[in-house]
Amino acid sequence: MHLYLVDDGTLTAGALRRELPAALAGWPVAITVLNIGLGHKSIDPAPVDGKGVKEFYGSPAELAGKLAGADILAVHKAPVTKEVIEGASRLRLIACARAHPVNVDVQAALSRGIPVVCAPGRAADSTADLTIALLLFLARNLGETCRLVSRLGAGAWQYDCRSRLEGLELAGKTLGIIGFGQVGRRVAVRAQAFGMNLLAHSPHVDPAEILAAGGRPVTLEELLSSSDFVSLHTRPTPEKFGLIGTPQLEMMKSSACLINTARGELVDEDALYRALKEKKIRAAALDVLISEPPPPDHPFFTLNNVVLTPHLGGKTEAAPLKAAKIIAGEIVNFLSGKPLRHTAKIQV
Repeated sequence: MHLYLVDDGTLTAGALRRELPAALAGWPVAITVLNIGLGHKSIDPAPVDGKGVKEFYGSPAELAGKLAGADILAVHKAPVTKEVIEGASRLRLIACARAHPVNVDVQAALSRGIPVVCAPGRAADSTADLTIALLLFLARNLGETCRLVSRLGAGAWQYDCRSRLEGLELAGKTLGIIGFGQVGRRVAVRAQAFGMNLLAHSPHVDPAEILAAGGRPVTLEELLSSSDFVSLHTRPTPEKFGLIGTPQLEMMKSSACLINTARGELVDEDALYRALKEKKIRAAALDVLISEPPPPDHPFFTLNNVVLTPHLGGKTEAAPLKAAKIIAGEIVNFLSGKPLRHTAKIQV
């Protein structure tokens, strides 16, 4: 049995290099490491329907033809296209160390009977932590505070300056969570520790689960109109592109804040820019954008009431290790004939 591991230079690929040999010790598996795609990223979109690949590092042509001997393929962000799969005649399992294997052509794999496993929840805690950090950043006006201290130095301690930085207490405020999956539920737990009230909109989740977690299931319209903070934790599908646009932003309180640590496609960025510029809502914090990196002249860079972070949701020391351990466990399940726990399906 031969396992090919593609090292694309990411921290998660590095964790796979460390974890897989130890996890597979004792199994008759030879591991070959391919160093591919270092420093090269594709941001070209692909349909969100299980076909094609997107958000990958490296060139498919660079990988195709190098997997003829692979029974198992382990990747992080390498592009596993239909052509790559067709060039690996012995391939029996694809393991992708991401929550959703968008860089793997799942349809092409499944059409050949090759299961694709992934690592859901790998960055759930990390992303939930960042969400709360951004929420606090907005609530306490820390962006304006940092700018003021940088500009005025000791003068920022003057009473009139500090008074301009008056923020919000979280206790008693309402957090609306759109998407009550692994990240959304962890955000709920953290928000409750601050004494926040919770609303949740997640049509595919049993309302009883939301109630049991201390939240109240509501329509999207009620969530938007009642929340002091709105946080996105759902996956983009064709019908959810621009989920938060002009009509939704107009439903929000003028004092409300929007937080997106999920996917950039969920927000109509032009509509959000106008809402922020015209003070239709108080502020926004975005860890994800439609195009990453954004163009240097992106209009968000001109606003003082938006906080931007460069896709840091999974950038903790724990997340890559969690991903590697999940993937190692799935490969062991495959080798031992046990059911696979985290298989990808074609989106319909």
